[in-house]
Amino acid sequence: MTEFERREIAEPKEEVAVLKKDVEVLEELIDLEEQAKEGKQPKKAKRYRLRIDKEKKVVELQEMTGTQILGLVDKTPDKYLLSMKVPGEGFQPVSPEQTVVFHVHRVERFQTLALDPSEG
Repeated sequence: MTEFERREIAEPKEEVAVLKKDVEVLEELIDLEEQAKEGKQPKKAKRYRLRIDKEKKVVELQEMTGTQILGLVDKTPDKYLLSMKVPGEGFQPVSPEQTVVFHVHRVERFQTLALDPSEG
């Protein structure tokens, strides 16, 4: 085997080794409420289980806007306010355009509140 052939084989192996270090291993499913109750910071995952009021929804996104989260329970920002419960900090409002990043924000669950008391 020539020196050139050895280099051609060695270089791709080195590239693969570098790429393997860059690959991020994602959890399959993280239940945000369980993580929060256990006092853990959520990691990046392929899917997240969210609790919105009494409903649990599984999403395949790592972040969503307030409008998107409301949409999971067939609600809209013109009729409902959305808030997220953060352990140790209580409920915090989530605006329609605000993005909640599930592995960054320590969300335990979401809660909706009808703007019109006769709704919901």
